[in-house]
Amino acid sequence: MAMSAESAIPGDKGAAASEAVGARMHTYQLSRRACRDVLAVGGELKSAFCLYAGHEAALSEPLDQLTDPRGYRRFVEVIEHEKRRCGFRPEVVAHDLHPLYLSTHYAVGTGLPTVAVQHHHAHVVSVMADWRVDKPVVGICCDGSGYGSDGASWGCEVLCCDAAGFERAGHLEYLPLIGGDAAAIETRRPAAALLWQAFGCQWRDHLTASFGCGPGGDLDVFDQMMAGPAKTVMTSSLGRVFDGVSFLLGLCDRNEHEAQAAMALEAAASPGPADPYPYSTTAEDGLFKMSMAPAIRAIWRDLAGGADVGTVSARFHETVARMLAATAELACEMKGICQTVLSGGCFANQRLLSRVVERLEHRHLRVLKPRRVPGGDAGLALGQAVVAAARHEGGDA
Repeated sequence: MAMSAESAIPGDKGAAASEAVGARMHTYQLSRRACRDVLAVGGELKSAFCLYAGHEAALSEPLDQLTDPRGYRRFVEVIEHEKRRCGFRPEVVAHDLHPLYLSTHYAVGTGLPTVAVQHHHAHVVSVMADWRVDKPVVGICCDGSGYGSDGASWGCEVLCCDAAGFERAGHLEYLPLIGGDAAAIETRRPAAALLWQAFGCQWRDHLTASFGCGPGGDLDVFDQMMAGPAKTVMTSSLGRVFDGVSFLLGLCDRNEHEAQAAMALEAAASPGPADPYPYSTTAEDGLFKMSMAPAIRAIWRDLAGGADVGTVSARFHETVARMLAATAELACEMKGICQTVLSGGCFANQRLLSRVVERLEHRHLRVLKPRRVPGGDAGLALGQAVVAAARHEGGDA
């Protein structure tokens, strides 16, 4: 069932009248036609939903966090309001792959057929939809976390994608996510994980020698968690790497708001060109694994030697940019693809974004980045909707 035009165009009378009860909706004309009407329910922390019928998709503005009971109630109420107002009757509900997200529970609770979409695949496809691109791309998606198809917490991914599916071509070497969600708040936790990855069992000596973290119960617990990674969630999150390095540089010991440590790290970077630190990329069974361990060892040596924080931050940014661009280039060569997509919250960092774009374009690769669709989780629902439509079109759902 097609949506009425007034239901989704920002700024029109229909949208203005609905704001008190519903949410502002942004409409996108897509190249792919949905053969079944799709409701996509997004993520959890920056919840947004999408209604997709025919060639038109309407993506809501970001709503509240679903972990807040009031936010969840509003999420449900706004979806129902917009469905009634548009006369929209979904036949399929798309949701995140994470089984514990409240948006996943809502999707399953509708009783309709559901399609689970991997978080980073949805990010990349949202940008593809924005640019009306249907051919395969190599996507670089970097953020805080997203549930991976192997059960780990992903967050620095190179994916070979089309709308219907993806292949993981590369990722950052896994780190222990010490304390689970607490690692996204207390930046010493990912800092400890980075030092453990770089220096092994001597990580505590390197932490206490240079960063003023004396022995204590917390470090004992960290040691136990990292000594038995089978009991600890593992992550490839680039967001946690930024948090950990921000702690090591003395910039932020706690994220009081989203991306606080990463923003402090970007702001501290000295302007102008910077030499990269070493990093490593290895290939195993066609999968590229990127490691920042060599860079962390070099950063520790620089800081122990009294290096300028601005210089270290600039070199760190340059290292990450070169590592991502080089791995994406390898994936493009391997798959014969000449289009790349950048997405995920880490690319709100303009220094990182610009350097990755420059290096990819220097290799004559086309680079697509978020244009109208949010690059963070507020854009997930659009990607989920397109993936669900593509899978039903191909008979895979």
